[in-house]
Amino acid sequence: MIPQETIKAAQAAQRKWGVWASVSLAQFGVESAWGRAMPKGSNNPFGIKALPGHPSVPAVTREFTHGRYITIVARFAAFKDFDEAFEEHAKLLATHPHYYSRAMAHAWKSSAPSAEDFAKALNGVYATDPHYAETLCNIMRSMNLYQYDDLKDHPVEVL
Repeated sequence: MIPQETIKAAQAAQRKWGVWASVSLAQFGVESAWGRAMPKGSNNPFGIKALPGHPSVPAVTREFTHGRYITIVARFAAFKDFDEAFEEHAKLLATHPHYYSRAMAHAWKSSAPSAEDFAKALNGVYATDPHYAETLCNIMRSMNLYQYDDLKDHPVEVL
């Protein structure tokens, strides 16, 4: 069961940035084992890497590169709480050109935008796992995470 405060954080970020709560919640599950496996002291359930000069913590991570998995130490963003983490996660997906062009613009320019289309557009962009989108969609379906979505209008301008 997902804690109510986590659902509320996903929905608040959804209202502000237009990123489906179902996708954020599925990513929360995949990236942090439902909050149980985050870099210590980070409040970062999304595996967001830190920008130079921003608060961060080092942690071991597994990446898929050149056709195989490797283990590295990376610096992960540190947030004060989950509200800030969900906010920054949605903002990143909604505004950063790397994600925006592949996911936000693609999903919202569709005649029938969907959380699954958005998740599929993240494949190979958000995570290095080649099965990332399939995993997200399976979680969204099996846990009926769509019940937490409420996106009638897109609050961020789609270019």
